Amino acid sequence: MAIAFLSLVAAISYRRLTGGPRSFHAVSTAEFLAPGTESEKSLRSPSMVPLSLPSRRGVQCRVIGWYVGFFTVVVTLIALAAGSPERPELLQRLHDAGAEFTEVVVEKVGEVERHDPSRGKDFYAATVVVQLVPRTAAGAAVTATVRTDTPEPLAPGDKVTVLYAPSRPEIGAIAGDESRLGAFLRGDTMSPRGVWGYTGAWVIAIGFSVWGLWVRYGFRSFSRMREGDLAVRVRFMGTDHWRQGTANQRCLRLATSSSKAVHFLTYIAKREVPEGLEGQELWLCWDGRRGTGGHRFSPRRASAALVSDDGWVLHALIAVEEAEALVGEHVSIKAHAVTEANPSPVGAQASEAPEPPKRLFLWDPRSAWPRFVSAWALALSSLLFACGVALLSGDLSGTWRWLTGLGGVVVALALAHVLTMRESLLAFIAMNSGGGSCASEARGR
Repeated sequence: MAIAFLSLVAAISYRRLTGGPRSFHAVSTAEFLAPGTESEKSLRSPSMVPLSLPSRRGVQCRVIGWYVGFFTVVVTLIALAAGSPERPELLQRLHDAGAEFTEVVVEKVGEVERHDPSRGKDFYAATVVVQLVPRTAAGAAVTATVRTDTPEPLAPGDKVTVLYAPSRPEIGAIAGDESRLGAFLRGDTMSPRGVWGYTGAWVIAIGFSVWGLWVRYGFRSFSRMREGDLAVRVRFMGTDHWRQGTANQRCLRLATSSSKAVHFLTYIAKREVPEGLEGQELWLCWDGRRGTGGHRFSPRRASAALVSDDGWVLHALIAVEEAEALVGEHVSIKAHAVTEANPSPVGAQASEAPEPPKRLFLWDPRSAWPRFVSAWALALSSLLFACGVALLSGDLSGTWRWLTGLGGVVVALALAHVLTMRESLLAFIAMNSGGGSCASEARGR
């Protein structure tokens, strides 16, 4: 909670230091134009394909951070709602008085309820009166009313295990043995089974986060071109949508010299594209080996990057099917790439002065998310923080704890929806969990 609070304060402070909130379009344009000036444009020859690119590792770390953070918050809220930060009042009083487990005799049996065996092992719940201290010549017997769960109906004279304080039997008792009440008596907020269950759920969520990173960006940093990488010259045609089954993802529409359409899978809307970009010619570089194994679980998207002659680089993915359709138009990175050590393009005459390559920069406006995060996101973050504090305070119990925990989960989902710029989580899952081959089609412009 302290980390969450400090992160919220840091985001608000950063917004104020950078001049207040700004629209994503303004931030995107600023990030696009900041590294260069008009006098620096077109320093690269169009025939040059760089061997080195700005790494996408920062983007990958941010994505895995969002996934892990979201699932950690959700699992933690549910675990806090299921557990208890302190012992119940009666259990605390028994603990302070030196409670111990013992078998006592049942004196009276109240209403008995038989639970449906279709929901698990059937058992009988009953309210019974038990004798804690037998009647003696010095005084009357001390009894207590407890709630029991037993595999068979109880009858007067049966014995049950309860927790009570021999030195102060008037406090009362709680039905249950060491396996049921031992963890709570020791002050644990949750039983060992619950701890293992929620830990397992968190580990599964982390696995899903890693899978999400793999299908969205892959594990490769794509900072150094390899022998199997390919490239093709394309023209930027604007924003579009790429469809696969029921999924519908935003993308950038590109066209090759032969008018073949390629969809660059990145979450960028039309209003987020800087002016003057449409119609520009770019290099599209991609991993030529990814997804070509032909196996059932082979990735259906390949790591890709757009490289402009002005020096900016944008990382994302392209569909393997569309990449395979570019056979015959692509060029080999090994044959056409240049480096600072050998900046001359292939085929240059020895008498020609080599043209120095332009320093590349990463176009990643979402790295400046504190500058465009909305007031709604900050309000939801504050509400989420309040839900966590309420669950940790111990002032809530029973139904109110669950309502607060589930309310916190709903707030977390709303916050994720706002922070991801309206990217649909359901569409993402549908797009990456479908089997078979993917068929992409562009929606009419």
